[in-house]
Amino acid sequence: MWLRDEKETVYNHIKQLFLPYTIIDVGWWYQLSYPRLESGRADYAMTSANNEIVGDGNTPIALTDLRDIGRYVALIIADDRTLNKMVFAYNTLTTQNEIYSTLEELSEEKITRNYISEESVYTRVLTARQSSETYPFDPVKFIPRYLAEYQLSWGIRGDNSPDYAKYLGYLTSKELYPDFQPVDFRDYLETVVRGTAKGVYTDRTVSKAHQRMFPRTESTDSLYTRIFPRTESSDSLYMAR
Repeated sequence: MWLRDEKETVYNHIKQLFLPYTIIDVGWWYQLSYPRLESGRADYAMTSANNEIVGDGNTPIALTDLRDIGRYVALIIADDRTLNKMVFAYNTLTTQNEIYSTLEELSEEKITRNYISEESVYTRVLTARQSSETYPFDPVKFIPRYLAEYQLSWGIRGDNSPDYAKYLGYLTSKELYPDFQPVDFRDYLETVVRGTAKGVYTDRTVSKAHQRMFPRTESTDSLYTRIFPRTESSDSLYMAR
């Protein structure tokens, strides 16, 4: 993943300088993990539709509530056991299929399951990498790449899991702080259905200049609009190349 590679460059520089460090990674946010309800009841809290299930939907995914991250950090950075260590902080382990089933139960709505094959994900990654590797650097062209590489990482490879984190040498929040009480994922989904949840990035918009620069293709369209939802006015700004 390009995003991870950039972080590793910073981590390696810190180590070259022989500085003390603690690296903290967290699970996929609750706030970005669930699909859209056909009724539109959850739209108020959603940045994107999240209407794709990667692979067979059974890959374990670690989740973390955004509101718990600060609590984890406060514990981790004050803990001598984490000096010069990597820590994986997560609340629960689930799958996309389980997320869909839980939200269906709570909302009493049927959610269409749109499965995206492993081959399609790899094609998206390859296409996005080719289109993003241009000079000068254009951050807008990296948006489909971020999304495709995330789908490959947590949806196909299963990188976002405590087992893989331990393999890489991470300590986990469950091992370090067994008494920590995180926000329960089911409880969070209940607030989404009730209309009391708070979304993330819901107040952000894309500049017209960036929208015009972004080339529309069938493969990137479904990814791009998951972060920046399409509107009638924004549609006219896109220009296919």
